[in-house]
Amino acid sequence: MKLALIGALTVTVLLSLVARVSLAQGAGALPEGAGLSAKYPGDKGIEGDDAVVFVENFDEDTLEAMLTRWSDKKNSDTMAFSADIPAESPGGKSLQITATRGKNDGGHLFNVFKPGYEQLFARFYVKFSADHGYLHHFIKLQGAIDPPPYPMGGAGSRPINSFTTGIEPTRSDKNKYPGTDYPPPGIWHFYTYWPEMRSYETPEGRGSTFYGNYFSPIASYRVPRDTWTCVEFMVKLNEVGKSNGGQAFWIDGKLAGNFMPGAVKGYWMRDTFRNDPTDQRSRPFEGIRWRTDRRVLVNKFWFLYYMSEGAFKSTEEHGAGSANIRQNRVWFDHVVVAKEYIGPLTK
Repeated sequence: MKLALIGALTVTVLLSLVARVSLAQGAGALPEGAGLSAKYPGDKGIEGDDAVVFVENFDEDTLEAMLTRWSDKKNSDTMAFSADIPAESPGGKSLQITATRGKNDGGHLFNVFKPGYEQLFARFYVKFSADHGYLHHFIKLQGAIDPPPYPMGGAGSRPINSFTTGIEPTRSDKNKYPGTDYPPPGIWHFYTYWPEMRSYETPEGRGSTFYGNYFSPIASYRVPRDTWTCVEFMVKLNEVGKSNGGQAFWIDGKLAGNFMPGAVKGYWMRDTFRNDPTDQRSRPFEGIRWRTDRRVLVNKFWFLYYMSEGAFKSTEEHGAGSANIRQNRVWFDHVVVAKEYIGPLTK
């Protein structure tokens, strides 16, 4: 019995080491499967790991007690604990957020990690209601110099000493024109603000108005409804003076979108990096220059569920008969922010 236990622990540690070594090998060798989570089945004790920055499992006795761990919160009256949890979870609660059209736009939780980090991973479990429509914005990692303990917007402007990137469901695949529309909630992609972002106003990306740049994988990863999904995303900062930063995301432990330097081939069209190695305009991805000042670090985590009037209208325009155009609901669980790859829950 003891030998079997020792063997299982050895395998667990080896899996974690493989993930760490794989990450260290470079942009083209990002890990998959179990990572840091392999050392902590069910996430038990993961908060004590040196690599872990923040953990939220929503297992407090009261909502008010949970909210004290976040520096800012919006529409906490839309939030409630739920007994609906991922199958792998040893806990008993998740966080449910309900957006009601004409009454609220969802809600958010927010934290600042000072001074910040050169690289951060954020992993969470999410489940969208069976009749969920499109949404506006979702979970974000951000960076700035000495940020305040609350989120700050910047829509329409190109940032100077800051950046924001969100892993989000989007309605359309923009890697080709015309794009392909997907049923709600859509497909996973990055929506990104950074100092060298492109504008939608001209094909070359020049202009005076800037909204988030689109980064989508070649394969479209549909966002399921009524199903728990493990989502993880990462931001790695550039060295000042170089364009060697990047970002990546994983769905259920599978590397889905890799936008590290040279990891994919594509070209810029307006505000979108078209991930298409077959096009003659395509070149290896040049990387992202997140900052020009080394004081800019990854130091903000915006746990956002934003259901605007525009999102409800987009669902109406799509004509999706199974989507609710009055009220949408989402559940979250097992949130971990760490300095290295985390991976899905293990048993």
